[in-house]
Amino acid sequence: MDILSSTAQQLTDQAQRLSAITGLVKSSPRDRIFLVMGKTGSGKSSFVARCTDKDVTVGHGLYSCTSDIDAYSYIIPGQNRCIHLIDTPGFNDTNRSDIETLSVLASYLGASYANGVSIHGIIVLHPITDNRMSGTSMRNVEMIKKMCGWTSYENLVVATTMWPPRYSFSNSGSGSYLDTESQDQDRAALEKRETELFTEERFLGELVARGARVFRHNKNGRRDANEEMFSARQIVSHLITESDTSMPPALRLQREIIEERKTLGETSAGMAIAGDLYKARKEHEKQLRDLEEDLKGQLAQADASHVAELEDLKADIQKKLKKAEEEKESLRKSMTELHEEEERAWEEKIQTLDKQFREQIAQKEEELEELEDSIREIREETMSMSSRWSFEADKEYEGHENIVKAAREEVVQAKDAHEKLKAQTGNITNGLANGMAAGVTTAIVTGGMLLDLRYSISNRLIVAMDSHVWGSSMCGHVE
Repeated sequence: MDILSSTAQQLTDQAQRLSAITGLVKSSPRDRIFLVMGKTGSGKSSFVARCTDKDVTVGHGLYSCTSDIDAYSYIIPGQNRCIHLIDTPGFNDTNRSDIETLSVLASYLGASYANGVSIHGIIVLHPITDNRMSGTSMRNVEMIKKMCGWTSYENLVVATTMWPPRYSFSNSGSGSYLDTESQDQDRAALEKRETELFTEERFLGELVARGARVFRHNKNGRRDANEEMFSARQIVSHLITESDTSMPPALRLQREIIEERKTLGETSAGMAIAGDLYKARKEHEKQLRDLEEDLKGQLAQADASHVAELEDLKADIQKKLKKAEEEKESLRKSMTELHEEEERAWEEKIQTLDKQFREQIAQKEEELEELEDSIREIREETMSMSSRWSFEADKEYEGHENIVKAAREEVVQAKDAHEKLKAQTGNITNGLANGMAAGVTTAIVTGGMLLDLRYSISNRLIVAMDSHVWGSSMCGHVE
């Protein structure tokens, strides 16, 4: 399977998995949905992969930029109980703004709440290898608190990740251990760091003090798939037990977006981001004023080289100010606008993929045509040079024919993959988006406004027609 075909399949699979969050696929009351959160690089995707025994991949180019939220599930053996783990994007990421991250989370979590899909617990991952509680880690903890708004955290666990192996063997071939005393000291330092993390209120201490349970994921540090799966499922098992005993309340972010019909910037998490944006904007404006004063001085001194350097800095600051203003506007988005934005993002990815397929098919057809012309010329030249078609010429012609045959197969495969994408496009856009659209509909009705239900009903009919495609390999059933 080439990259395009693989990307198309991944896109379809992701939309299918996400339908469990949006409520398109209705789960059993015994099923559970847990968020996996933490900063980028804390091991969220690896944790989800080991726990669900699924291939959790970032994907190729186009696919990897879709939404950065995904869902994977597994069945508990002997219990016929489906567990969904939601792999979420981290805050304070260098590749995306906090507003973009919050927008994605608000879109899907808002839709889930509006459609009656409960979040049963949260797994917060933190790499023990971090020398200190970085700004990125603290930012993620702050945003998790703002999103949750819980008074107690019995349905939340904090798991440290990336513990080193207890002992390592020497590479000398003797089989002896390396300096175990040094490794013991290193581990003692990590355990001391762990204690600080869970006792300091400004770090993770507040979560623990309010009932969060602490785990060490894969505490022995061995790269053993079975051990890692056992460790991950042990953590999940704790949350299952807690949720069976006492269901957690809805997330504050969900209530704010759906029940209170707040814009993104009016939510607690959004206000935290808005505060940072305000500080950043004021700092950029000050830098800009200072630069303009410097520019006046340099122009008076006719220092052209330094003026050019200052102009570049000024352009960079102006660019940052423009981005800050755009992000400020993003905070004004409602649930309806968030849904429409996410739907447009998926449609754009599909359109881009469709265009790439068409270009690939056209290229392969052109190559095939050139090969067919070439083999036709070879046959004609060989026939004109000899009155008899020799055995050697026959073998040579057969080799060329095999090349052409392979090219024909590539064209057929590309066209088949493209047709498959077109056939699934309705499932992706109507399926994933409709779950979110239904969430928007519920949110509006909850707000007491009149609503024309024709749009929602017609979408549900489309989903029902496509349900035979999505209902086979998933926990729950398509409604």
